[in-house]
Amino acid sequence: MKTNLIAAALLTAFALPVFAQTGVPAAPASPTASAVQQVKQDNKEIRQDTKDIRADKVDLAKDHKELAVDRKQREIAQHREEAAIKRGDTAAAEKFEARREAERKEIKEDKHDIAKDRTDLHRDRMERRHDRRHRNHDAANIK
Repeated sequence: MKTNLIAAALLTAFALPVFAQTGVPAAPASPTASAVQQVKQDNKEIRQDTKDIRADKVDLAKDHKELAVDRKQREIAQHREEAAIKRGDTAAAEKFEARREAERKEIKEDKHDIAKDRTDLHRDRMERRHDRRHRNHDAANIK
């Protein structure tokens, strides 16, 4: 008895809003207008993807320059350490070895940044390729 009463109450609660809709459904927009809007949206996404690709390329070039500078500094520290060892100055040699280790860590970070930037660049290129495909598909539907 209670189960039937609960089931009837739930059915009424769900059915009441459905029967209360008396408005006329809105006329769908013309298919060409929606296709044109979709092409415009796709073009906007393509432009944004291109902008992201350019930014990734600039960031990648900057990271390559930082990597080259860090490698050069590591090489200089290596030569200074070797010169200090030849002179017998172990304190200076240890100082240059510590610098070289710090440069090695920076080089590792720069390589990680470069790999991350390459991944971002690849992902942005793939997104742009997909957006172009969708745009071309949507444009083919315009008649």
